[in-house]
Amino acid sequence: METKRPTPEEANSALRDIEEAQASLARVPPPWWYFLALAALLAIVPLIQLTPSTAAGAALGLGGLAVWAALFGITIGTFIRQSGVVPRLSAVPIRRVWPVLAVAALVMIGAMVVAKVMDQVWVWFAGSGLLACLVLVLGAIMRREARSR
Repeated sequence: METKRPTPEEANSALRDIEEAQASLARVPPPWWYFLALAALLAIVPLIQLTPSTAAGAALGLGGLAVWAALFGITIGTFIRQSGVVPRLSAVPIRRVWPVLAVAALVMIGAMVVAKVMDQVWVWFAGSGLLACLVLVLGAIMRREARSR
């Protein structure tokens, strides 16, 4: 069976259609609940520090981790179903990703060091809460940018 190659005009038209579809998707603001859910999931991560250092505590921690992972999956899955868009980190310019990752790493490394020096668990909650706030701020910025396109 022979395949018909598109003419240059047909190829250009198809490329324009793709670019228009991408531009239209970029204007869709992510839902507000998505960032709230991600922030809440980040904020509760340090609860694992409160489990006892026993076999039962390890089982509780693993069970909690499984529930957390399921909630994370449900959040991402619901976002994909409602928006029709699969979040891809590769679609975000690297110059926007690295500063966020660097700040997140610095916050949690700082929390780790301070928690170790002070022998205080609350520092993990402070660091995690700070990251949750960062997610909310970034969510607000992303929603504003999408609406202004």
